[in-house]
Amino acid sequence: MDRCLKQWTAVALVWSTLSASVAIVCAESNDINQQLNDLQEQLNAAAVANKAVRVELDEARDTHYNDNWINEERASSIMSLVEDVLMDSQERVNLYGDGSMMGWNDGFYMSSADGLFSLKIGGLLQTQFMSRWVGTNEDTDEWTQGFGVSRTELNFGGHVFGKGLEYYMSLGWGRYDPSNLTNQGFLMSPRLWESWVKFKLNNETSIKMGQFSLPFTREALVGAPYQMAVFPSLVEYRFGLSQSTGIELEWQNRDRRFSVMASNGSPALFQATLWGSTDPTPPWAALQSDTLYSFTMRHEWKILGDWSQFNQFTSPPGSERGLLIGIAGHRQNTEWNSPDPIGGFPDGVFWGVTGDITMQFDGASLFASIIYERVLDFAPLLPRINILTFVAQGSTYISNQTELFARWESGGPDRESVGGDHLQVLTVGMNHYIDGQDVKFTADFGFSFGEVSVTMENPQAGWATNQKRRDQAVLRTQLQLMF
Repeated sequence: MDRCLKQWTAVALVWSTLSASVAIVCAESNDINQQLNDLQEQLNAAAVANKAVRVELDEARDTHYNDNWINEERASSIMSLVEDVLMDSQERVNLYGDGSMMGWNDGFYMSSADGLFSLKIGGLLQTQFMSRWVGTNEDTDEWTQGFGVSRTELNFGGHVFGKGLEYYMSLGWGRYDPSNLTNQGFLMSPRLWESWVKFKLNNETSIKMGQFSLPFTREALVGAPYQMAVFPSLVEYRFGLSQSTGIELEWQNRDRRFSVMASNGSPALFQATLWGSTDPTPPWAALQSDTLYSFTMRHEWKILGDWSQFNQFTSPPGSERGLLIGIAGHRQNTEWNSPDPIGGFPDGVFWGVTGDITMQFDGASLFASIIYERVLDFAPLLPRINILTFVAQGSTYISNQTELFARWESGGPDRESVGGDHLQVLTVGMNHYIDGQDVKFTADFGFSFGEVSVTMENPQAGWATNQKRRDQAVLRTQLQLMF
């Protein structure tokens, strides 16, 4: 091949190579530009979406997820999870050692590893200083005062063979006649305050047997350490049914509670005198002459609040509002072979009804009750005695620990031979809760606007027994220790 042809061939090859390279570079350049454009569009779309998400998050933060974002449902879920974790942890701990547990939780307690047995030990001490003034008494000094210890308790409670079988015992020192049914209120003695066994048939129904307060008045169902004043009202002491020994069926759901009890009867309303009993405090002998039959029923409606908050009269600041309405009835007949020391009829009948309302207002409370009772054939000269009484009580907190209260009580029997006059007593006072109900100081001042009859007098509560009882005033203070 001649030299000229070779030169043209080389030029052609170089030209074709350059053309191909340029084409490839252009194509690649076009692809990169397209990819860049696509990427820019995606970035723009992502920016728009991110802005929308940010707006929604800011709105949610401002409207929903503030300081109170943990609502009741979420709190309940968290508590359920915590309980499950604790239960699982406890089961694992029980695999080590003997598994027994003991400690303090509002009282000393012990329990078995499997939870079938438990024991809780508590105590109560109430000590008082009281002073009484009688303005029209010519037989004794106008002023009398002194110290006393009205109640000492050592309590044992818990469950055995599972949580469906509960027990409770309260032993100690106190009034020989705690309800002042025999006018022997000054005497003191060792005593059994309360003792019972409860069988839970299901979540709503239970059967309780033993010695405890009859389900009649609201004041009787509120325990001694949870009363408002130093002592319950004089009305409760005389016309409340006090304690008895028997069996009680209780049904309770979320809003209602019903109790019916068959018992040995109440010693109230002259019954202790009619029986001729030397001991007015139960438990009495099972076959002792007392009542032919005795039934007590109570029905309660809880409109607001929780059942546990009505175990006391006070309503501390920060507590839930509550409203409870109750009605109750009682009837008993004296046995035919009852002792008859005062010439009474052997077939005497005693019955009564009561109604009450309790309101709690997150730092204030109100309570009111009415009692009507009738005694038939108590004695030949007293074929019928009617009793009508009222109690009203209110309180308010002036600080987180200090509470002021007032109570008005009135009423009595309609027979002059058993009193006749109507009680009119106003009591005002204060509670200072040093450590809740566990350590509490109470002071109250009561004034009688009329006579305190022989039927209504109560020496253990401070009210005089002398026949000249007009213009009485009673000052009482109490220090309570409970664990």
